[in-house]
Amino acid sequence: MNIYCVIVCYNPDIKNLFRICQALLFSNTNVILVDNSENGYIKDLSKDSGVHLINLNENCGIAKAQNIGIRYAIESGAEVLVFFDQDSQIDNDFISSLTSSLKKNQPMVISPVFYDKNCGFRFPSYKLNSFGLLKIIQTPDNEDIYSADVIISSGSAVNKEVFDIVGFMNEDYFIDFVDTEWCLRCHSKGVPIFVNPKAKMIHAIGEKSINLYLIRLFVHGPLRSYYKIRNSFLFIRNKNVPILMGLKEIVSALVHNFLIILFVKGKTKYVKNYFQAIRDGVFNRKGKKG
Repeated sequence: MNIYCVIVCYNPDIKNLFRICQALLFSNTNVILVDNSENGYIKDLSKDSGVHLINLNENCGIAKAQNIGIRYAIESGAEVLVFFDQDSQIDNDFISSLTSSLKKNQPMVISPVFYDKNCGFRFPSYKLNSFGLLKIIQTPDNEDIYSADVIISSGSAVNKEVFDIVGFMNEDYFIDFVDTEWCLRCHSKGVPIFVNPKAKMIHAIGEKSINLYLIRLFVHGPLRSYYKIRNSFLFIRNKNVPILMGLKEIVSALVHNFLIILFVKGKTKYVKNYFQAIRDGVFNRKGKKG
């Protein structure tokens, strides 16, 4: 199958980005870099054969950047699209392991398992229970593929037919909840999502994490915290989101980011963004933060 990999970037670590591009090119895939950075930050990387660079010259958000990459890939003949973040780490066998269960013209989403870059723990996948809440699913690494309802988009492989059924990413969110909302659309349209434990990827969420034993706090900058809170209010308005799930995400975003304020430096920026996010979420303000 003709595989295109879409990597969305914003001021990335060039060395790590080069490594992931090399691994993908080794797997005979086509690589698309969509750069949200200002001033052509990664222009030199596109000299590598097989890498196509799309410079946006401004931060348009991950959803819009992904959509631009998706459209370019499909117009170029992609049959399967695989998504990556700029800090993802994979080996040369990743693509073959991940896509081994995909079948041509059969709508499906396949995700790898993720291990935290800093702490080494495995991120869970989720299923919706009968109350519309997400429950964690974990299986041994030697298990075959298993069904999930919500996954992280980074590392996931998607047949092109899925976008005809489900549509593209929701640009109203800019960042955060983009992959969750898209997964729920897949669920509502009957598009299956699977996790393949044989495909493993190292991934980092947040700048660091704080283990409070009962919960683990993933720490992001104040602007990213804004989107996490604001978008939880946008998320609950979506028709595909169960009401209990939407309410839980709002409470979780508010509590999680309040606790972060207690542990970080530069609290003033976090507090300001915290309350701006609540205001903008309540008034349904979408897109890039004004």
